[in-house]
This record gives sequence, structure tokens and C-alpha cells, in this order.
Amino acid sequence: MAHSYHIECPCLGKWNPFINGRSKHYCDGYMDAMRGQMPGLHLRLVRSDGKIMDEVLAQDDVGVGMVAGWPTAQQYELAAEEALDRARKIRERGSR
Repeated sequence: MAHSYHIECPCLGKWNPFINGRSKHYCDGYMDAMRGQMPGLHLRLVRSDGKIMDEVLAQDDVGVGMVAGWPTAQQYELAAEEALDRARKIRERGSR
């Protein structure tokens, strides 16, 4: 039996698929690309029979980009400012 696959994320208290009816290879590639994204959504790869094939847990950390050694306090502050600015833009788009 050939299966199709979808990727879903939690929203408003339930799991919502946002990539539907794709091949396993396509979904594996998407999951690999999302793994390690900072911040990142909680994602599940689900087979058409309901079996969860892969999961990427939510990532709340904010990356500060490529640095040699440990990030400085200033780099963390800049990353926080950028993250807050992005959050404001997302919130504004959602309230329209």
C-alpha cells in the first residue's frame, strides 16, 4: 500500500497539517531543513495511516549567527532586539 505524508504543527490547541499529500522524501527533506532552526515550530511528519514518522521539537532559543567563540552580551542583546522586532511584525500580520 502506497502512503502519502503530511507535516503538521500545533495551532490553537490542535495539530494542523500545512504540507499535504507529499512523498516521504519531500517531507524528510523539509524536516531536515527545519531541524535546528532557531526559533522553530514543533513539527510532526505523519503517514496517511496516522503513524508519526518523525518529530522536530519546538526550539525557543534565538541564534546570534556565526561567531568565533562565545557570543558577547552585545550580540545576545542585538539578537533579542531582532527577535522582538520579528515577533511584532508577525503579530501585526495576524491581527489584520
